[in-house]
Amino acid sequence: MSEHRRPGRPQIADPDQIARIAATLFAERGYAAVSMDDIAERSGVSRRTLFRHFENKADLVWRDFFATYRRLAERLVDPATEPGMAGLRAAMRETLEVPGEEEEITRVRLRIIGASSEVFAAGVRGLGDMTEGLSRQVAKAEHIDVDSLEARAAGQAITGCILASAVWWASHSDEPIVEVLDRALASLERGIS
Repeated sequence: MSEHRRPGRPQIADPDQIARIAATLFAERGYAAVSMDDIAERSGVSRRTLFRHFENKADLVWRDFFATYRRLAERLVDPATEPGMAGLRAAMRETLEVPGEEEEITRVRLRIIGASSEVFAAGVRGLGDMTEGLSRQVAKAEHIDVDSLEARAAGQAITGCILASAVWWASHSDEPIVEVLDRALASLERGIS
C-alpha cells in the first residue's frame, strides 16, 4: 500500500533552525508547556518532518551541545592538537566561541538540561560517546590504554566537569562560556595531574 503524499515540493527542513525555534518557544512558554506540534507549527514544517529530524523535545535541547562536542572531537583527533588536558583546553577555546546572538539560546538549552531529569536522561547516550573521546585524549597524554581505569575515570570526570560548568554558567555567570569551562577544566587538571 502506498503512502498518500500531498502534491508539490517536499518540505525542506533545517534542523538547526528548528532547534533554535524550539529553544525560543521554551524560553517564551517553558519547556513543559511546549509540544512537538507547537514546534512544528512555529517552524513551518509538518509534524512528520519534525519527527524525521528529532525523536522528541529533548533531542531539540541537546542538538547544539552535541554539535559543539562533535566540532571539539574533530579538533582533538587532529595530529596538531596536543594530547591531554592542555590540548583539550586549547581545542575547547577554539571551538566554544558562542556568537552573541546565540548566547541566550544556549543559556535556555543548558538551563533546561540542568533542570529536567527527563531531558538530562535523554542525553546520557551522547555523553557516553563524549566520555569515550575525552578518555582517548587523556590516554594519549599519559601513554595508557584508552580502556584503562585511569583513562575512563578521567574521561568521565572531564565530561561531568564540562556539563556541570556549562549548566552552572547558564544560570550564574555573565562571562563567556569558554572562560567558565576553561577555569573549571584548569581546576580539574590540577586534580588529575
